Amino acid sequence: MNWIKYIAIVCAALTLSNSTSAQLLKKLKEKAAKSLEEKKKSSDESGSDDNNSTSAAASNTTSSKSSNTKEPPIPPVNGKVVFSLGTDERVLYDETAIIANNSGVSYQFVVQNSKYEYFLIDNGNRTGPFKNPPIKSANAGTESNSGENDVSMGDKKDPVAIQYSKTISGKLYLVFNGKNYGPYDHVSKMVVSPDKKQFFAVVTIGGANAMTTKMGMGTIYMVNNAGLKQTAGDGGTSIAMKFYVSESFTHSMVTVMDQTSQKILTVTTSGKQTETSMADMYSGGENRNMVSDKGDIITIPSQSPTQILVNGNEAASFKVPIENINRLFITPDVSKSIYYTNGKLYKADGSEVSMSGILFPKVVTTGNVTSVYYFKVFKNESGVKDVYLCKKEI
Repeated sequence: MNWIKYIAIVCAALTLSNSTSAQLLKKLKEKAAKSLEEKKKSSDESGSDDNNSTSAAASNTTSSKSSNTKEPPIPPVNGKVVFSLGTDERVLYDETAIIANNSGVSYQFVVQNSKYEYFLIDNGNRTGPFKNPPIKSANAGTESNSGENDVSMGDKKDPVAIQYSKTISGKLYLVFNGKNYGPYDHVSKMVVSPDKKQFFAVVTIGGANAMTTKMGMGTIYMVNNAGLKQTAGDGGTSIAMKFYVSESFTHSMVTVMDQTSQKILTVTTSGKQTETSMADMYSGGENRNMVSDKGDIITIPSQSPTQILVNGNEAASFKVPIENINRLFITPDVSKSIYYTNGKLYKADGSEVSMSGILFPKVVTTGNVTSVYYFKVFKNESGVKDVYLCKKEI
Protein backbone atom coordinates (compact mmCIF):
# COMPACT_ATOMS: atom_id res chain seq x y z
CA MET A 1 0.00 0.00 0.00
CA ASN A 2 1.16 3.55 -0.71
CA TRP A 3 1.38 4.73 2.92
CA ILE A 4 2.37 8.26 1.96
CA LYS A 5 -0.92 8.68 0.10
CA TYR A 6 -2.67 6.86 2.93
CA ILE A 7 -1.43 9.32 5.54
CA ALA A 8 -2.22 12.28 3.29
CA ILE A 9 -5.84 11.15 3.07
CA VAL A 10 -6.04 10.74 6.83
CA CYS A 11 -4.56 14.19 7.33
CA ALA A 12 -7.09 15.83 5.01
CA ALA A 13 -10.05 13.97 6.43
CA LEU A 14 -9.40 14.37 10.14
CA THR A 15 -7.80 17.88 10.19
CA LEU A 16 -5.61 17.48 13.23
CA SER A 17 -5.75 20.55 15.43
CA ASN A 18 -2.70 20.45 17.66
CA SER A 19 1.05 20.42 17.12
CA THR A 20 1.47 16.97 18.71
CA SER A 21 -0.81 15.35 16.15
CA ALA A 22 0.85 17.23 13.33
CA GLN A 23 4.25 16.04 14.52
CA LEU A 24 2.91 12.47 14.70
CA LEU A 25 1.72 12.57 11.11
CA LYS A 26 5.08 13.90 10.02
CA LYS A 27 6.75 10.94 11.71
CA LEU A 28 4.28 8.52 10.12
CA LYS A 29 5.03 9.96 6.68
CA GLU A 30 8.75 9.43 7.28
CA LYS A 31 8.05 5.86 8.40
CA ALA A 32 5.94 5.29 5.28
CA ALA A 33 8.77 6.32 2.99
CA LYS A 34 11.22 4.10 4.90
CA SER A 35 8.77 1.19 4.77
CA LEU A 36 8.44 1.45 1.00
CA GLU A 37 12.22 1.32 0.61
CA GLU A 38 12.49 -1.72 2.89
CA LYS A 39 9.72 -3.57 1.05
CA LYS A 40 11.47 -2.98 -2.27
CA LYS A 41 14.74 -4.29 -0.84
CA SER A 42 12.97 -7.31 0.66
CA SER A 43 11.30 -8.07 -2.67
CA ASP A 44 14.62 -7.88 -4.49
CA GLU A 45 16.23 -10.30 -2.05
CA SER A 46 13.40 -12.85 -1.77
CA GLY A 47 14.38 -14.89 -4.81
CA SER A 48 17.12 -16.98 -3.23
CA ASP A 49 16.93 -19.58 -0.49
CA ASP A 50 20.10 -18.57 1.36
CA ASN A 51 23.72 -17.54 0.84
CA ASN A 52 25.05 -21.07 1.26
CA SER A 53 22.58 -22.86 -1.01
CA THR A 54 21.66 -22.61 -4.66
CA SER A 55 18.03 -23.42 -3.91
CA ALA A 56 15.87 -20.90 -5.67
CA ALA A 57 13.22 -20.49 -3.02
CA ALA A 58 11.96 -21.60 0.35
CA SER A 59 8.37 -21.76 1.72
CA ASN A 60 6.11 -18.83 0.61
CA THR A 61 8.91 -16.99 -1.31
CA THR A 62 7.59 -14.61 -3.92
CA SER A 63 10.53 -14.48 -6.30
CA SER A 64 9.69 -14.54 -9.99
CA LYS A 65 13.02 -16.22 -10.78
CA SER A 66 14.03 -19.86 -11.04
CA SER A 67 17.56 -21.13 -10.52
CA ASN A 68 19.40 -24.42 -10.44
CA THR A 69 19.28 -26.45 -7.25
CA LYS A 70 22.49 -27.88 -5.84
CA GLU A 71 22.24 -31.60 -6.49
CA PRO A 72 23.28 -34.07 -3.81
CA PRO A 73 25.74 -36.81 -4.81
CA ILE A 74 23.30 -39.53 -3.77
CA PRO A 75 19.49 -39.56 -3.73
CA PRO A 76 17.87 -38.65 -0.39
CA VAL A 77 17.38 -41.77 1.74
CA ASN A 78 14.47 -40.25 3.67
CA GLY A 79 12.35 -39.30 0.66
CA LYS A 80 10.46 -40.59 -2.34
CA VAL A 81 10.26 -39.37 -5.94
CA VAL A 82 7.02 -37.45 -6.48
CA PHE A 83 7.73 -36.16 -10.00
CA SER A 84 10.58 -35.72 -12.47
CA LEU A 85 11.88 -32.87 -14.61
CA GLY A 86 13.08 -33.34 -18.17
CA THR A 87 16.46 -31.99 -19.21
CA ASP A 88 14.77 -28.87 -20.66
CA GLU A 89 12.28 -28.35 -17.82
CA ARG A 90 12.33 -26.11 -14.78
CA VAL A 91 10.03 -25.34 -11.87
CA LEU A 92 8.39 -21.90 -11.70
CA TYR A 93 8.70 -21.07 -8.04
CA ASP A 94 6.15 -18.24 -8.07
CA GLU A 95 3.52 -20.73 -9.18
CA THR A 96 4.22 -23.23 -6.43
CA ALA A 97 1.79 -24.04 -3.61
CA ILE A 98 2.88 -26.07 -0.59
CA ILE A 99 0.24 -26.49 2.11
CA ALA A 100 0.83 -28.22 5.44
CA ASN A 101 -1.83 -30.42 7.03
CA ASN A 102 -2.04 -32.91 9.87
CA SER A 103 -0.93 -35.81 7.67
CA GLY A 104 1.92 -34.04 5.88
CA VAL A 105 1.87 -31.65 2.94
CA SER A 106 -0.01 -31.21 -0.32
CA TYR A 107 1.66 -29.53 -3.26
CA GLN A 108 1.24 -28.00 -6.70
CA PHE A 109 4.17 -27.22 -9.00
CA VAL A 110 4.12 -25.53 -12.40
CA VAL A 111 6.81 -26.76 -14.80
CA GLN A 112 7.97 -24.94 -17.94
CA ASN A 113 9.96 -26.47 -20.82
CA SER A 114 12.15 -24.92 -23.52
CA LYS A 115 9.11 -24.62 -25.82
CA TYR A 116 7.43 -22.40 -23.21
CA GLU A 117 4.81 -25.06 -22.55
CA TYR A 118 3.48 -25.42 -19.01
CA PHE A 119 2.59 -28.50 -16.98
CA LEU A 120 0.84 -28.80 -13.62
CA ILE A 121 2.10 -31.26 -11.02
CA ASP A 122 -0.76 -31.68 -8.53
CA ASN A 123 0.20 -34.04 -5.70
CA GLY A 124 2.12 -36.24 -8.15
CA ASN A 125 -0.39 -36.06 -11.02
CA ARG A 126 0.96 -34.36 -14.15
CA THR A 127 -1.35 -32.58 -16.62
CA GLY A 128 -0.67 -30.38 -19.64
CA PRO A 129 0.77 -28.93 -21.74
CA PHE A 130 -0.87 -25.52 -21.24
CA LYS A 131 -0.22 -22.31 -23.15
CA ASN A 132 -0.25 -20.31 -19.90
CA PRO A 133 0.63 -21.20 -16.31
CA PRO A 134 -2.39 -23.11 -14.94
CA ILE A 135 -2.04 -21.45 -11.52
CA LYS A 136 -0.60 -18.08 -10.62
CA SER A 137 1.18 -16.88 -7.48
CA ALA A 138 -0.16 -19.86 -5.59
CA ASN A 139 2.59 -19.94 -3.02
CA ALA A 140 0.78 -17.23 -1.06
CA GLY A 141 -1.55 -20.09 -0.05
CA THR A 142 -4.74 -18.04 -0.27
CA GLU A 143 -6.41 -15.74 -2.74
CA SER A 144 -5.51 -12.18 -1.81
CA ASN A 145 -4.32 -9.01 -3.50
CA SER A 146 -0.68 -10.01 -2.90
CA GLY A 147 1.46 -11.75 -0.33
CA GLU A 148 1.33 -8.61 1.80
CA ASN A 149 -0.93 -7.76 4.71
CA ASP A 150 -1.48 -4.07 3.95
CA VAL A 151 -5.08 -3.01 3.49
CA SER A 152 -6.46 -0.64 0.87
CA MET A 153 -7.98 2.77 1.43
CA GLY A 154 -9.52 5.52 -0.66
CA ASP A 155 -9.21 5.06 -4.43
CA LYS A 156 -6.85 2.08 -4.15
CA LYS A 157 -9.16 -0.94 -4.05
CA ASP A 158 -8.35 -4.50 -3.07
CA PRO A 159 -8.71 -6.56 -6.29
CA VAL A 160 -10.02 -9.64 -4.47
CA ALA A 161 -12.72 -7.58 -2.75
CA ILE A 162 -13.61 -6.00 -6.10
CA GLN A 163 -14.06 -9.45 -7.62
CA TYR A 164 -16.69 -10.35 -5.02
CA SER A 165 -18.29 -6.90 -4.52
CA LYS A 166 -21.69 -5.95 -5.86
CA THR A 167 -23.89 -2.88 -5.38
CA ILE A 168 -27.48 -3.89 -4.64
CA SER A 169 -30.15 -1.19 -4.16
CA GLY A 170 -27.42 1.38 -3.60
CA LYS A 171 -25.65 -0.70 -0.93
CA LEU A 172 -22.28 -2.49 -1.07
CA TYR A 173 -22.29 -6.26 -0.55
CA LEU A 174 -19.86 -9.15 -0.90
CA VAL A 175 -21.38 -11.95 -2.96
CA PHE A 176 -19.65 -15.22 -2.16
CA ASN A 177 -20.76 -18.64 -3.41
CA GLY A 178 -24.21 -17.27 -4.21
CA LYS A 179 -24.83 -15.62 -0.83
CA ASN A 180 -24.90 -11.88 -0.06
CA TYR A 181 -22.89 -10.50 2.88
CA GLY A 182 -23.33 -6.91 4.06
CA PRO A 183 -24.16 -4.15 3.51
CA TYR A 184 -20.82 -2.42 4.12
CA ASP A 185 -19.58 1.10 3.54
CA HIS A 186 -16.09 -0.04 2.55
CA VAL A 187 -14.20 -3.32 2.13
CA SER A 188 -10.53 -2.79 2.94
CA LYS A 189 -9.26 -6.31 2.26
CA MET A 190 -10.64 -9.77 1.55
CA VAL A 191 -8.85 -13.13 1.71
CA VAL A 192 -10.34 -16.29 0.18
CA SER A 193 -9.25 -19.81 1.17
CA PRO A 194 -7.43 -22.03 -1.37
CA ASP A 195 -10.52 -24.22 -1.83
CA LYS A 196 -12.69 -21.10 -2.42
CA LYS A 197 -15.11 -22.20 0.32
CA GLN A 198 -14.24 -19.61 3.00
CA PHE A 199 -13.35 -15.96 3.29
CA PHE A 200 -12.33 -13.39 5.85
CA ALA A 201 -12.59 -9.64 5.25
CA VAL A 202 -12.03 -6.38 7.10
CA VAL A 203 -14.78 -3.82 6.45
CA THR A 204 -16.04 -0.41 7.57
CA ILE A 205 -19.63 0.09 8.71
CA GLY A 206 -20.60 3.58 9.84
CA GLY A 207 -18.42 6.50 10.81
CA ALA A 208 -18.18 10.25 11.36
CA ASN A 209 -19.48 11.11 7.90
CA ALA A 210 -20.28 9.45 4.60
CA MET A 211 -17.14 10.65 2.82
CA THR A 212 -14.60 9.33 5.34
CA THR A 213 -16.58 6.14 5.94
CA LYS A 214 -16.50 5.22 2.26
CA MET A 215 -12.75 5.84 2.34
CA GLY A 216 -12.34 3.21 5.06
CA MET A 217 -12.38 5.38 8.21
CA GLY A 218 -15.03 4.55 10.77
CA THR A 219 -16.06 1.50 12.77
CA ILE A 220 -13.93 -1.46 11.67
CA TYR A 221 -15.19 -5.05 11.67
CA MET A 222 -13.82 -8.46 10.78
CA VAL A 223 -16.38 -10.58 8.91
CA ASN A 224 -16.43 -14.01 7.30
CA ASN A 225 -18.64 -16.45 5.42
CA ALA A 226 -19.80 -18.09 8.68
CA GLY A 227 -21.51 -14.92 9.91
CA LEU A 228 -18.69 -13.43 11.99
CA LYS A 229 -19.02 -9.68 12.65
CA GLN A 230 -16.44 -8.64 15.22
CA THR A 231 -15.57 -5.07 16.10
CA ALA A 232 -11.89 -4.17 15.94
CA GLY A 233 -10.76 -1.71 18.57
CA ASP A 234 -12.97 0.38 20.83
CA GLY A 235 -15.74 0.87 18.29
CA GLY A 236 -14.85 4.49 17.53
CA THR A 237 -13.29 5.98 14.41
CA SER A 238 -10.44 3.75 13.29
CA ILE A 239 -8.45 2.98 10.17
CA ALA A 240 -7.52 -0.59 9.22
CA MET A 241 -3.79 -0.88 8.52
CA LYS A 242 -2.95 -4.61 8.38
CA PHE A 243 -5.00 -7.77 7.95
CA TYR A 244 -3.91 -11.37 8.53
CA VAL A 245 -5.45 -14.85 8.24
CA SER A 246 -4.06 -17.95 9.96
CA GLU A 247 -2.57 -20.75 7.86
CA SER A 248 -5.43 -23.17 8.56
CA PHE A 249 -7.97 -20.40 7.89
CA THR A 250 -9.47 -20.65 11.38
CA HIS A 251 -8.83 -17.07 12.57
CA SER A 252 -8.09 -13.59 11.27
CA MET A 253 -6.42 -10.54 12.80
CA VAL A 254 -6.52 -6.83 12.05
CA THR A 255 -4.31 -3.94 13.12
CA VAL A 256 -6.10 -0.59 13.34
CA MET A 257 -5.15 2.99 14.12
CA ASP A 258 -7.68 4.18 16.72
CA GLN A 259 -8.25 7.91 16.32
CA THR A 260 -9.78 8.41 19.77
CA SER A 261 -7.13 6.73 21.91
CA GLN A 262 -4.26 7.51 19.52
CA LYS A 263 -3.13 3.88 19.81
CA ILE A 264 -2.36 1.05 17.44
CA LEU A 265 -4.60 -1.91 18.32
CA THR A 266 -4.18 -5.48 17.06
CA VAL A 267 -7.22 -7.72 17.52
CA THR A 268 -7.93 -11.35 16.57
CA THR A 269 -11.22 -13.16 16.01
CA SER A 270 -10.53 -15.18 19.17
CA GLY A 271 -10.69 -11.96 21.21
CA LYS A 272 -6.96 -11.52 21.82
CA GLN A 273 -5.76 -7.89 21.73
CA THR A 274 -2.50 -5.98 22.09
CA GLU A 275 -1.85 -2.27 21.85
CA THR A 276 1.06 0.06 21.22
CA SER A 277 1.34 3.82 20.97
CA MET A 278 1.65 5.49 17.60
CA ALA A 279 5.12 6.61 18.64
CA ASP A 280 6.23 2.96 18.77
CA MET A 281 5.57 2.67 15.05
CA TYR A 282 8.55 4.84 14.16
CA SER A 283 10.74 4.74 17.29
CA GLY A 284 12.38 1.41 16.54
CA GLY A 285 10.93 0.00 13.35
CA GLU A 286 7.80 -2.04 12.81
CA ASN A 287 7.05 -5.30 14.62
CA ARG A 288 6.22 -8.31 12.46
CA ASN A 289 3.00 -10.10 13.28
CA MET A 290 1.02 -13.17 12.37
CA VAL A 291 -2.06 -14.89 13.76
CA SER A 292 -1.85 -18.50 14.91
CA ASP A 293 -4.39 -21.21 14.15
CA LYS A 294 -5.54 -20.81 17.78
CA GLY A 295 -6.16 -17.10 17.29
CA ASP A 296 -3.14 -15.90 19.25
CA ILE A 297 -1.14 -12.82 18.26
CA ILE A 298 2.39 -13.88 17.30
CA THR A 299 4.87 -10.99 17.31
CA ILE A 300 8.53 -10.64 16.40
CA PRO A 301 9.62 -7.40 18.11
CA SER A 302 11.62 -5.08 15.87
CA GLN A 303 14.02 -4.20 18.68
CA SER A 304 14.56 -7.79 19.88
CA PRO A 305 14.02 -10.00 16.78
CA THR A 306 15.26 -13.21 18.42
CA GLN A 307 12.07 -13.35 20.50
CA ILE A 308 8.61 -14.74 19.81
CA LEU A 309 5.85 -13.01 21.78
CA VAL A 310 2.42 -14.58 22.16
CA ASN A 311 -0.24 -12.00 23.02
CA GLY A 312 2.53 -9.70 24.22
CA ASN A 313 4.42 -12.22 26.39
CA GLU A 314 7.65 -14.05 25.55
CA ALA A 315 7.07 -17.67 24.56
CA ALA A 316 10.32 -18.56 22.77
CA SER A 317 13.74 -17.22 21.84
CA PHE A 318 16.24 -18.16 19.11
CA LYS A 319 20.02 -18.00 18.74
CA VAL A 320 19.66 -15.95 15.55
CA PRO A 321 17.36 -13.03 14.67
CA ILE A 322 14.17 -13.86 12.79
CA GLU A 323 14.59 -11.93 9.56
CA ASN A 324 11.95 -13.70 7.46
CA ILE A 325 8.69 -14.47 9.24
CA ASN A 326 7.66 -16.75 6.36
CA ARG A 327 10.38 -19.18 7.47
CA LEU A 328 9.18 -19.22 11.07
CA PHE A 329 7.15 -22.31 11.94
CA ILE A 330 4.96 -21.98 15.03
CA THR A 331 4.34 -25.35 16.68
CA PRO A 332 1.40 -26.11 19.02
CA ASP A 333 3.86 -25.68 21.89
CA VAL A 334 5.32 -22.32 20.87
CA SER A 335 8.44 -22.94 22.96
CA LYS A 336 9.35 -25.67 20.43
CA SER A 337 8.94 -23.50 17.34
CA ILE A 338 11.44 -23.67 14.47
CA TYR A 339 13.12 -21.11 12.22
CA TYR A 340 14.85 -21.96 8.92
CA THR A 341 17.62 -19.77 7.50
CA ASN A 342 21.04 -20.14 5.85
CA GLY A 343 20.66 -23.88 5.43
CA LYS A 344 19.88 -24.57 9.08
CA LEU A 345 16.82 -25.34 11.17
CA TYR A 346 17.06 -23.43 14.44
CA LYS A 347 15.01 -24.66 17.39
CA ALA A 348 13.79 -22.44 20.18
CA ASP A 349 15.57 -24.72 22.67
CA GLY A 350 18.90 -23.49 21.28
CA SER A 351 19.78 -26.49 19.12
CA GLU A 352 20.17 -26.47 15.34
CA VAL A 353 20.05 -28.95 12.44
CA SER A 354 22.00 -28.50 9.19
CA MET A 355 19.68 -28.88 6.17
CA SER A 356 21.18 -27.01 3.23
CA GLY A 357 19.84 -27.19 -0.30
CA ILE A 358 16.23 -27.96 0.63
CA LEU A 359 13.16 -26.46 -1.00
CA PHE A 360 9.89 -25.33 0.56
CA PRO A 361 10.31 -26.67 4.12
CA LYS A 362 7.12 -27.14 6.13
CA VAL A 363 6.94 -28.18 9.77
CA VAL A 364 4.09 -30.47 10.85
CA THR A 365 3.32 -31.64 14.39
CA THR A 366 1.24 -34.80 14.81
CA GLY A 367 0.67 -35.79 18.41
CA ASN A 368 4.02 -35.40 20.14
CA VAL A 369 6.08 -35.80 16.96
CA THR A 370 7.30 -32.78 14.99
CA SER A 371 8.64 -33.35 11.47
CA VAL A 372 9.95 -31.16 8.68
CA TYR A 373 8.78 -31.92 5.14
CA TYR A 374 10.81 -30.56 2.25
CA PHE A 375 11.74 -31.12 -1.41
CA LYS A 376 15.12 -31.97 -2.94
CA VAL A 377 16.27 -32.43 -6.53
CA PHE A 378 18.57 -35.27 -7.63
CA LYS A 379 19.80 -35.89 -11.19
CA ASN A 380 19.69 -39.60 -11.93
CA GLU A 381 21.94 -41.58 -14.29
CA SER A 382 19.79 -40.80 -17.34
CA GLY A 383 20.05 -37.06 -16.75
CA VAL A 384 16.49 -36.70 -15.49
CA LYS A 385 16.03 -34.55 -12.39
CA ASP A 386 13.95 -36.43 -9.84
CA VAL A 387 12.13 -34.30 -7.27
CA TYR A 388 11.95 -35.97 -3.86
CA LEU A 389 9.50 -35.24 -1.07
CA CYS A 390 11.42 -35.86 2.14
CA LYS A 391 10.50 -36.10 5.80
CA LYS A 392 12.72 -35.76 8.85
CA GLU A 393 11.67 -35.95 12.49
CA ILE A 394 13.21 -33.18 14.56
